[in-house]
Amino acid sequence: MNLTTIAASDLTPTERSKVEIALLSAFIILIILFAITGNIAVIFAIHTSHHLKEEMSNMFIVNLSITDLTSALVVMGSALVAISTDSWPLGQAWCDIVCAVNYCMIIVSMLNLCFISVDRYIAIVHAMQYNLLMTRRRIFLMIAYSWFQGAMFACIPVIFRWVKYDYWEAICAIQWHEQRDRALYYVIIAFIMCFLLPGLILILCYSQILKFTKANQRVIATCDFNTQTVGVKYPTSSKAMYGLLVVVVAYFVCMTPFSVTKLYKVSVAEDHVLPDYLNLVASLTGYLSSAVNPLIYGIFRRDFRKAFQLVFKKILAERAVAPVGHNTNLSELN
Repeated sequence: MNLTTIAASDLTPTERSKVEIALLSAFIILIILFAITGNIAVIFAIHTSHHLKEEMSNMFIVNLSITDLTSALVVMGSALVAISTDSWPLGQAWCDIVCAVNYCMIIVSMLNLCFISVDRYIAIVHAMQYNLLMTRRRIFLMIAYSWFQGAMFACIPVIFRWVKYDYWEAICAIQWHEQRDRALYYVIIAFIMCFLLPGLILILCYSQILKFTKANQRVIATCDFNTQTVGVKYPTSSKAMYGLLVVVVAYFVCMTPFSVTKLYKVSVAEDHVLPDYLNLVASLTGYLSSAVNPLIYGIFRRDFRKAFQLVFKKILAERAVAPVGHNTNLSELN
């Protein structure tokens, strides 16, 4: 059977109504718009703000925004087509690409959050050694490794042809009930390397940060060098850290339904082991993780709020004075 002609009735005994299709399509469009505009704003704010650009740790945030943008364009965009047409009209080749991109972005995001926690641990607990330990080159290598590991695990299901369109997940995914014997080892290794170990590192780093900042909540360490006083203000660093911690919590909240349903499916060698709409809800909550991060930065981080405001004011000001149809250029914001 040609995948391009597969319809809903060929995949599942029940179908979505026209009202459900319309509501789900509108919801995904909303998520896509928030994810695209929000993450572009984050990247642009870091690029144009001298203060944010000078902070090397924001390279991780840019990388996280790139993964969210990619998910919005490739994964959510394809899901929108599938839901709005109530079928998969895009062919098997694109199905494989979408599944690989989806898993790759999830893994890269998780590793990126792990690296952010390590970066914040060094910045707060070992502040004096931060510039020595976290060089631009090392950050680039960490980001490159996250993409290498994500691509490696994402390509395996495609190579072994485990991927098919799942009607109720509304996206191309591994068919665990068909590939359980062969995919079990893949799942175990991927879970350990891509989620368990990064998650443990993340928890350890943030627990040490919280312990350290609590013990030094009212302390400002000062050192005299040649009669000049250098201050390290822990409360200021901890405020930025709490914003990043909220990003981590939001990611886990959004991705937990997706992860739990996948683990359950691979543990049971049967099809339709979960209620149909539970699979759909798991996919939709996973999509939300790509849209919430810019909102969190805007709420919890004053430096990002200021950068967002400057960017939007600059855009509005230049549009007001630029001739119609004339391209505008944004000068670097200080």
